[in-house]
Amino acid sequence: MKKVKKKELSSLDKLRQLISQHREFDIIDLFSDMHAADIADLIDDLDEETRLKLFSLLDVDKASDVILELSDTSREQIIEDLSNEQLTDIIEEMDSDDKADIIAELSDDQAKAVLDAIEPEESQEVKELLKYGEDTAGGIMQSELVSVGKQATINDAFQAVAEAKDEIENIHNIFVVDENDKLIGSVPLQSLITMKRFTPIVDVIDEDIPSVPYNMDQEEVARIFKKYDLVSIGVVDDQNRLLGRITIDDVVDAIQEETSEDIYRIAGLGEDDTVFNNTTESVKKRLPWLYLNLITALASVLVIGFFEETITRMIALVFFMPVVAGLGGNAGSQTLTLIVRGMALGEITFENAKRALLRQISVGIANGVAVGIVIGIIAYFWKGIPILGLILGLAMIISIFAGTLVGALIPLALKRLKLDPALGSHIFLTAFTDAFGFLTFLGLATIFLRLLT
Repeated sequence: MKKVKKKELSSLDKLRQLISQHREFDIIDLFSDMHAADIADLIDDLDEETRLKLFSLLDVDKASDVILELSDTSREQIIEDLSNEQLTDIIEEMDSDDKADIIAELSDDQAKAVLDAIEPEESQEVKELLKYGEDTAGGIMQSELVSVGKQATINDAFQAVAEAKDEIENIHNIFVVDENDKLIGSVPLQSLITMKRFTPIVDVIDEDIPSVPYNMDQEEVARIFKKYDLVSIGVVDDQNRLLGRITIDDVVDAIQEETSEDIYRIAGLGEDDTVFNNTTESVKKRLPWLYLNLITALASVLVIGFFEETITRMIALVFFMPVVAGLGGNAGSQTLTLIVRGMALGEITFENAKRALLRQISVGIANGVAVGIVIGIIAYFWKGIPILGLILGLAMIISIFAGTLVGALIPLALKRLKLDPALGSHIFLTAFTDAFGFLTFLGLATIFLRLLT
């Protein structure tokens, strides 16, 4: 008879078991072999009181890594409960960009206390980073880097890397600067291994690695990383002086942030809203958009009310009204999503917007005709009213075409107004497609009924 193998406990179940048994030393031992991101996932799954208790078991070095991986909600709760001394110890272990990110989340009093407590040189670095826009290259860069003068050799670069290995993680490039600290170029770390020790460093600069200005938007930085397959890039000021570097992990975080921001804004949500937010805060963030949606929805009510007599004469129209509005909205939503994504990735600009618009118009017409014919036939056979099938088919063609057109125009118009193309665009689109769909369908019904009676 085969023995049934006992199912191994998941890390979370094991952790909960250790918590219930108050086995703190075993919890510390469990955490010692885990990656910071995995520990953060476990802490996120626990209640608020237990989160702080477990976080306090981490040594300072591990805690500085874990706090960066926590969800926004967990991090806010833990930061709130930590003393200024504990926060200072944790923040001192971080890279400069992470220091700046965490300090930016603190209250003014906490931030001042931490900045006063950390080393003066580090404090000055963080203050400099906090001057840059949060969503810019300067806002996501770190000041720690390895640089050498243009007169240096490969051997000098090796020495610089060796001296910095304990202070800087993930050294990918060595930056070459002139006597005024202006960036000349970058040398990938792997190039040092293959070159002779006394080769001038300027002879092995990789011309394909660009630099970015401090005020470049982080979305554009991400596009440059993708275009050139980079893992690190230098950041410069207006005089091309080297300020810092951006690494691929910063870019991944920026992409995630921008993607979440676009999704939230399309739906009319605040970028800091989550399912775990305080009820009052969530209501405050969402209610203004719902009121806007209510106002725009009243336009559809007015349209329907205007055609009350037509609806009375042909009750069968009521059955198909949601179909016309829904299909137009869906077609518009498809196009809207493609346009917003294309603009976010830099694929769609004002220079090629006309071509994109014409392409979407042709798609809208083709889809409208295809769906219109099918729904017209369905309506005819279902209700046995030929004129209803004709009205519905024409309305569907017009509605899908218009929805597709407006789905392309809304984000382009918002961009032209220097607003986020995703900002509430879905709400505006739904308002238009609903009202226009009803207007088209009921308007065509009114015209045909008058012609036939």
